Amino acid sequence: MKYKIKKLLRVSFILPLMFVSCTKDEDPKLIEEQELITTVVLTLSDGATSQTVRWNQDSNNTPSIALQANKSYEVAVSFLDESDPGAVEDLTEEIKEEADEHQVFFEFSGASIRFSSRQGDTTDSANNPLYINSTWTTTSSGTGTVRVYLIHQPTTKTSTNRGGFGGETDAAVDFTVVVSE
Repeated sequence: MKYKIKKLLRVSFILPLMFVSCTKDEDPKLIEEQELITTVVLTLSDGATSQTVRWNQDSNNTPSIALQANKSYEVAVSFLDESDPGAVEDLTEEIKEEADEHQVFFEFSGASIRFSSRQGDTTDSANNPLYINSTWTTTSSGTGTVRVYLIHQPTTKTSTNRGGFGGETDAAVDFTVVVSE
């Protein structure tokens, strides 16, 4: 009888542990990692000539853009992951598809350039331009810098400076801009 009581006590302690340890956990949450952006490409065209400038994370050089004063340029920006040369990934289409979650912003310093959205640009669900396709208009000669931002989850899409957008910076790349007469 003593043996049966001990066995019964062991079973009574083990059974609740089995139920506790066998309960199904909540479904694991998917962690969406940010894409790796290793390269930013700008393609600029004034209708007669075009140029393509590339920034790559492995380069120590700041690429240079040559523009003429008092002209407009159609500009397309592309974001690439070239970390595996055998499987280069163009992230631009994904960014367009997630337009509500992204914003491209150009910050010019030292050069008189305005930018606006152009036909064919992607818009988000509130009809805000993404600026993947933009028009840059130069007004006078000078040398400066353009910083190209890709902002993730901006809190607003109408700011005139990077701090006003909020969100996280997916990419911030500098290009030298030379505007000549």
